[in-house]
Amino acid sequence: MEFWERFAMYGVKSLLALILIDHVLAGNLSHVAGAAMVRELSASLFGPVSTTGLASQLYGYANALIYLSIPLGGLFGDLLDNRRVMVLFGGIAMLAGLGMMLQESSFLIGLIPFAAGTGLMKGNLSVQIGLLFSDEAERQRGYTIYLGFLNAGAIGGPLICGAVALYAGPMAAIGVAALAVLIGLVLYGRYGERDQAGRIVSTPGTTVRAAPVINTALLIAALGAVYLCFAAYEQIGNIFLVWARRHVDLDLHGWRMPVAWFLSLDGLATLTLIAGWQALLRMFDRRGVAIEPLVQIMVGTILCAAGYLVLTIASALDGATHIGWALAYLLLVDAAIVLVWPSGLSLIAGLAPRNMVGWWTGLFYLHGFFANICVGLIGVYYDRMPTPAFWLFHAMMATFGGFVALGAGVLLVPALRSRQATTTSA
Repeated sequence: MEFWERFAMYGVKSLLALILIDHVLAGNLSHVAGAAMVRELSASLFGPVSTTGLASQLYGYANALIYLSIPLGGLFGDLLDNRRVMVLFGGIAMLAGLGMMLQESSFLIGLIPFAAGTGLMKGNLSVQIGLLFSDEAERQRGYTIYLGFLNAGAIGGPLICGAVALYAGPMAAIGVAALAVLIGLVLYGRYGERDQAGRIVSTPGTTVRAAPVINTALLIAALGAVYLCFAAYEQIGNIFLVWARRHVDLDLHGWRMPVAWFLSLDGLATLTLIAGWQALLRMFDRRGVAIEPLVQIMVGTILCAAGYLVLTIASALDGATHIGWALAYLLLVDAAIVLVWPSGLSLIAGLAPRNMVGWWTGLFYLHGFFANICVGLIGVYYDRMPTPAFWLFHAMMATFGGFVALGAGVLLVPALRSRQATTTSA
């Protein structure tokens, strides 16, 4: 189910900004429900907004709604004591939204149930995986398989939907996304095991009771660094695709690569880097070297900044940009996420109070909400400032996240270890 949900989400995500620019917002906005109101509201806040800027905002709002719905979906699953029903309800909402998106007149309205349904489903599927296992090692292997299917869907969605959009039109690609959700729901409804537990039995967190204030400050700093890194990274599915379509040479030996395939390459690179980084960590472990999560977050933010510096340089060059620049950017920002994402969750599991791990995990997942709001609003300035300066701003944002992590490491970690040593000796 997670594979098909990610297939549909990333398939739509890879085309969303381009569909909005080329079709939904290109003509008379009076024929598109909600478009004129959104444009007027945007103009009242930001002044006159171009079609690209408005599309960027709508992209950000839709993706932010997905991530805002994830913790809400998990909460509803807790209250109803039936996550299976919430998964099915989320899938039905996704189908309803995609059906509305087949018509330009109702496209924007359809984004609401599609995004909310995606969040509701995601917020309960990930918890169901944890409920399948009682042994911690088995649970970790289960989540590894889950992560693999998640990234496979993120690869397949843009790959298939991008090709269908190129040869049959964007609405056909939306139909393919709807078919994917339907296949997933049929398989989940037919073969999925019922959630017998209904609630989490145990939470894998540990509490350092000697330094709750320091723990909280460290978690807040780590989340701040994660939020800033993702606020830069998430532009990969928004203005990066717009820039790549205009400036990157996508012709490969007489064949033109669909621009949406960059998101497939993004998922493929992430899978490859996960395997490589885990192998490297095992090698370090055999030599007795442990890399702290906060250090990984700091290195990740630096890699993210380096990726946007690559785009800064590439956009300053004359003529068509070689695809190698775009691929270098992908590798750097994907390496950043491979380091930052699991390290943030690891810190939460290790430092959050045992009875509040779920709350802190929910705050962690809100990085997607924050990031997509940011990329949508920042995208307004893509047409208003030099392109190199636009990408440089993202590099600076990720760098600032690195400074937050560094400051936390310098100021808080020594104090935390001192408290832990004092408590142990006492």
